[in-house]
Amino acid sequence: ILSMTLVEHVVCKFKEQEFDTVSATVSVELPKSLYVRHRSMQVLLKTSSFGLAASDTTELKDVIKFMVGQKLHTELAVHSDADSDMRIEIGFCHPGSDGDHQFLVERQGTSIKTKTFRKRGVYHTTGDSRSAILNDINACSDEEFASLFACPPPPVELPATVGTLSLKRASIYIGGRYLKLQRDISQTPFFVGERRITDLSVADVVGEPIKALVRCDSYNLVGSGREDADVRMLGEGRPFYLECTNPRTARIKPEQLLAIENQLLQERSPVQVRRLQMIRPEDTSIIKEGEEHKTKQYCALVWMSSSLSEDAIARINDIGKAGILLQQKTPIRVLHRRAPLARAKRLLSLELTPLSGRFYKLRVESEAGTYIKEFIHGDLGRTVPSLADMAGVTADIIELDVENVSLDFPPTAVAASGNEN
Repeated sequence: ILSMTLVEHVVCKFKEQEFDTVSATVSVELPKSLYVRHRSMQVLLKTSSFGLAASDTTELKDVIKFMVGQKLHTELAVHSDADSDMRIEIGFCHPGSDGDHQFLVERQGTSIKTKTFRKRGVYHTTGDSRSAILNDINACSDEEFASLFACPPPPVELPATVGTLSLKRASIYIGGRYLKLQRDISQTPFFVGERRITDLSVADVVGEPIKALVRCDSYNLVGSGREDADVRMLGEGRPFYLECTNPRTARIKPEQLLAIENQLLQERSPVQVRRLQMIRPEDTSIIKEGEEHKTKQYCALVWMSSSLSEDAIARINDIGKAGILLQQKTPIRVLHRRAPLARAKRLLSLELTPLSGRFYKLRVESEAGTYIKEFIHGDLGRTVPSLADMAGVTADIIELDVENVSLDFPPTAVAASGNEN
């Protein structure tokens, strides 16, 4: 395990990933047999004339961390820091001795309770963790240990290897506002079973160029609510942030994000982004906290089964100026994925304008979470009152746009100080 070959293997893998970090913390997992063999050597030394039994020993993990840390510092100028957002996890394995602790499991009075289970055709054993093994080793007297395991430990034929090597960096977050200028685009990839319903999503359009920039493993787009796939998002756009998992490049310049905005603009993409910027992890809470307080403005194209008189339109608009309290049950169209609840939602304002024939333009400002489509047609009486009720006719929605989401996000001029390491 202390072979420089293994240390160089770790550093080589780190080099290949090209992380732009200046610090890292190293975590080490050792073969379980090492703890048994360490105790075996302690018992041997106590009964020998070497005079080493009382000497303090350095933890093997600390030696490995030092060796890897020195190599990283020498070759890449990466220094060790326990608080770094970059973590190197090294798991050593040694199949030739992985049964050394079995005598502890079979020992009378053992506290180790193992359980074997099968997962995806592979058998796994749990219960014999490092802490469980150390507890049982410490519970053995020297005499009992020597009677159960060889002192010195039996020799091994093959060296240890690096079984697992994980290079993990804390996620970075990029906030902004997106506009959806065409319909039939979902916020995130939309599947029913194995079939994809929409060809394009906001997450695809925004996430892929950012993923290429930061070189992350994956990304997750979180929006301040979401509009249906057939609804456009206009105005200043909908607030969102993108969580980038395990980024290799975390020090992003504002002009690099501006270049992505301009690229989508030049390509005339149906999805545009504004105010892209690095944000702090704690700033993501604004999206969730804003769910209960933000308001939204909508514009809808509405069809009525009969034309409305000027008096009827004026009456509806007067009601709209005073605000309307709705009682909305979970819409039929989403009952398959949302709990059947009744919610009180308030329309802050409403304005109905005639267009031609039986078509009307409806502008609405409402609390977040209001189902606007259902307010228009009533959803078979599940939304009360509805525009159809107020007009005394059958109403249906042809098109819907979100014109504004009143949430101040992303924060202005965020200093992404937490992403420098």
